[in-house]
Amino acid sequence: MMPYLRLIARFCQEKFSEIAIFLLTEGVIVLVLYLQNIDLAAFKVAFLLPTLIFVLYLSFACQRFIQLHQFLARTSVENLPYFPDTSLIGEDYQQLLIGLEQWHQEKYQELLKFDKDLLDLTRVWTHQMKVPIAALDLMAQTNNLTQSDVQHQLLELDNYLNILLSYLRLQNTSTDFRFETFDVADVTRDIIKKYANQFIMKNLSVRIEGSWRLTSDRKWLTVALEQIINNAVKYTKTGGVRIKFDESITIADTGIGILPEDLPRLFEHGFTGYNGRHHQKSTGLGLYLTKEILDKLELTVTMTSQVEQGTEVKIKKN
Repeated sequence: MMPYLRLIARFCQEKFSEIAIFLLTEGVIVLVLYLQNIDLAAFKVAFLLPTLIFVLYLSFACQRFIQLHQFLARTSVENLPYFPDTSLIGEDYQQLLIGLEQWHQEKYQELLKFDKDLLDLTRVWTHQMKVPIAALDLMAQTNNLTQSDVQHQLLELDNYLNILLSYLRLQNTSTDFRFETFDVADVTRDIIKKYANQFIMKNLSVRIEGSWRLTSDRKWLTVALEQIINNAVKYTKTGGVRIKFDESITIADTGIGILPEDLPRLFEHGFTGYNGRHHQKSTGLGLYLTKEILDKLELTVTMTSQVEQGTEVKIKKN
């Protein structure tokens, strides 16, 4: 009984303004008639009939209020039905609820996709990490450790680790970008120094021409350029890498090239292409990560290639 009375009290509380206005209106009419010395008994029916109609309206409204409350109290969130409401505000709330449900579904699907991508990445990443570790282990067992070989395998480990960490940081919507003006050629030279051992081991030449002062995030641009230069060294057997600056950066190699049908999909998440699968050196994440970073930095990247002749990557401002 008490819950029922509490619901009635809550209904009266929500309808307080309507009840107050009705009583105030009736009171004003009585006051006017009284001041005019008019016999109120003659208007008894005129007062009682609107009061009766108003009480009946409140009774039906209260009953509907209680039924709706009890119905919603029994309804689970998973099976929330569409409840028709003839009022404009009620319809607006229904549309907001529908929009909220759609928004939650979209976010949930994004989260599922992120979890799946992360799981796939972790599997590939774990497999790739085993390769340099196994190589180091074999060198140690055969007493065939050289400084250049160790540096090469450690660089591979460092690159795979940086890819994973950069990917995870980039998924964070609150990733901070710190923009400053710098010479991209200086950043490129630092990357070349990092991979100097690889250039020497494969007897590859490297040539840097010009400069390009750019206002951007130095750290994230370094991550993007390193992936491109790493691929250039990884897939080039003879010749070298040429890097040219002219209000843009062009990185051209004389490597094995890319199949025409693979070019449109190179920046997709998890896509390795024929060469990546054939040589078993690709995680399918490096170029995707590069494209994501460059998009956030408002830079455009394009790639052209010919099989057995080389690949050219160009980055410029939007």
